[in-house]
Parts: sequence; structure tokens; C-alpha cells
Amino acid sequence: MATPHGRDTEGTPVSGAARVRRAFSLRRNLRLLFVPPAGHLGPLDGLRALSILWVVVFHAAWYAGRHVPFETYAGLVTSPWMLPVWRGDFAVDVFFVLSGFLIAGLLIDERAGTGRLRLPLFYVRRLVRLWPALVVAVGVEVLVFDDNSSMVWANLLYVSNFVPILQAAMGWTWSLAIEEQFYLLCPWLVGGLALLRGSARPVAFALVVVALAGVAAWVVVDGGFTVHDAEIVINRDFFRWAVGYDHLYSKPWMRAGPLLMGVAAAYVYRRPGAMAALARRRALALVGLAVALAVALVAMHWPLFAGGPRALEVAYLASYRTIFGASVAYGILFSVSQHPVGRALGRVLSSRLLYPFGQLAYSAYLLNPIATNLVQEALAPLVWERGVPPMPLFLPFDLVVTFVAAAVLHLFVERPFMELRPRGRQAPGSG
Repeated sequence: MATPHGRDTEGTPVSGAARVRRAFSLRRNLRLLFVPPAGHLGPLDGLRALSILWVVVFHAAWYAGRHVPFETYAGLVTSPWMLPVWRGDFAVDVFFVLSGFLIAGLLIDERAGTGRLRLPLFYVRRLVRLWPALVVAVGVEVLVFDDNSSMVWANLLYVSNFVPILQAAMGWTWSLAIEEQFYLLCPWLVGGLALLRGSARPVAFALVVVALAGVAAWVVVDGGFTVHDAEIVINRDFFRWAVGYDHLYSKPWMRAGPLLMGVAAAYVYRRPGAMAALARRRALALVGLAVALAVALVAMHWPLFAGGPRALEVAYLASYRTIFGASVAYGILFSVSQHPVGRALGRVLSSRLLYPFGQLAYSAYLLNPIATNLVQEALAPLVWERGVPPMPLFLPFDLVVTFVAAAVLHLFVERPFMELRPRGRQAPGSG
């Protein structure tokens, strides 16, 4: 077994060939899929697992619109029981908060430990970690569906969120583009904040958040968008939906809030006094958790703000992702704290049952829409000809095929290249 410095447990250097063999060892990679490493922040994997499951359920409903009768799909859109499913786009915001927390934490620790940030190493590690699996998924998409394949260059260069959704290939990769854009900027944010002292640091950070909210408000006002445009479900004119998607849904300045809330949580987590206060003030911390949950639910439900004053509508559209992200960030801090309820929550999220799903989240996100469309295309005749309800029919097969395909991609591509990255500091719970 190798240490993080390319040596085995007895301190003997590991050759490059041995490292490659170990990286592609199916037995070892299977074990890593199910066995968390020591010092791991288990609650983060649980949140990641629940988020990818939420995404898969959301996609099962979303892509059903391509494969079932219009009346059946309309029933899914209007069913009150489907509301939690249709809010599955917020699972991506959970991923963003986790990314902000982990990546900023890694950079903060490196800056504190060495006095500098090795930017080339950071960028190479991120690229080797993420790009190989993306290349394979792009190849699968082109071979299977060939939808807008002339635009896959945008996916591979992580700029697909700047391609209009009606022209994009693998439209769901907009979120991967935003994460990569965040990786480019986060070291500079952490490095800049490291130069500040005392209260100047949180003030500067708050100014960045407020400035982004101002940009978002300008986009809303300039485009004449209403809260109805915040709905990702296609329940209105398709071309109006596409305009809302391109301006409100997939641009980095509209989605940076949750990432920044994760960055803020990374700083708080490294302040012993703040974490001690969270554990010590038990009643207040529980009230905070209840408030965070309530605020998250309100932020997710745009109809609450329909028909209200225009200023309130604009404020909502400029901030609701950030507010939701702040709630998730508080939940992360609570679950990794020493608060008794936080420890209990952390144990639930650290379940060994959830851990593999968390490990497969990236590969599952890449392949899920491909798997879902194949499954639903095959099963659609049962809906059209026999009237079988689509969600109970589609969802189990979507889940199985998605995670089987994700396991293959993870074991043979994602995990090996994770192991082959240049060595560097790694945040607990990071991948």
C-alpha cells in the first residue's frame, strides 16, 4: 500500500510502473469504492450520495417528457406529489456547496501550511481527476445519440454553459463547466483573502457575494425575467424556457452563490472557536438548523414570490440559489460538529450504505441522462400501449442502469486517474 508520497508503508519508493498497476487494480478499486479512508469526513459523502440520487430521480421525470404521451407528462408536471422531484435541480447546488467547501479547504490548508499555493499542480490535479471520465462519457454520447455532436468541443473545454441550450451537446454538463471555472478562480480568491487580516477578510468576502447578487439582479431586470422563469420544468413556451435557461440557470454569475457559501463554510470549519460555539450552544444551534431547513424550502419554491412586488421578485431571483447554498453550508458545519444532534446526523450521513453512491456521483452524473434515455426509450411502449405509470416503471431501471454504468466508468477510468494524479495535499472527503 502506498502513502500519499509515492512510498509504500515501509517507506520504500514506489516505481511508476507499480503505481500504474496499482491504479488500475480492479480488486483495489472495488475495495476503495466501499471502504472509506481514515480521517474521511463521512457526512460529505452522504450528502453527495443523496444529491446524486435526487438528480437521478429528477432526470427520470425530466426525460420522461421525450418518451411518454403529452397528457401523461402533463400529469407529472402538475402532480403535487412530484414537487420534490421537480426541485431536483437544487441537488446541483448541494454539489456546488460541497465543491466550495472541499476545494477551498484544500487551498486554505496549503496556503496556511506552506505560505503559498502551487497553482500549476492544483490545476493539473483537477484536470487529471475529472477530464478522462468526461472524455469517455462524451465518446459514449456521440456514439449512442450523436445529438449536436459538433459542439462537444465545448464540453471538453468546460465552456458548454456558454453554448445556447438548444445547440448544446450533453446539456447537463453545464454544471461541470461551472465547477471547472470555479477551480480556475478559487485559488485567486483564497490567495487574495489570505492577504487580509481581521475583519477585513469577511467584509471582502461579503462584498464579492453582494457584487455577484448585483450582477444577477441586473440580468433579471435587463431580461425582464419573472419568478416563473426560475422553474426548470418545461411547463411554458419552450423557447421562453430556453431563454430563461441560458440566462438564469447555466451562467456562472447566476450559480456562484452556493460555491461561495461552501468557501465560507470552509473558513468557518477552520475556526475552532466557531465550531466549539456550534457544539456548546446546543439549543441555538438546533434553532439554526430548523431555520436553515425552512429557508432552504422557501428558497426552492418560487410560486411563493409570484405576483408580489417587482423588487421582491428581482431580489428573489438574484439570491435564492445563494440563500439555499447558505442553508446547505450550515447543515454541513452542523453535521461535522460536536453537537450531539450534529454527531447523530453525521453518523446517518456517514452510512456505509450511502458511501458507494457518493463515490460514484461524478460518473453517475456524466452517464445518467444517457442511461435514462436508453432505458425509457426501451420501456416507453408499456406506457403508450398499456398505460403503465411512467415513474414506477422508469425509475428502478434508470437507477440500476445508471449506477452499473457509473461503476464501470469509475472503476476503470475515474478511480485509476484519481490515483495517477500528481501528488499534493488532499482535503478530507475530497475526490
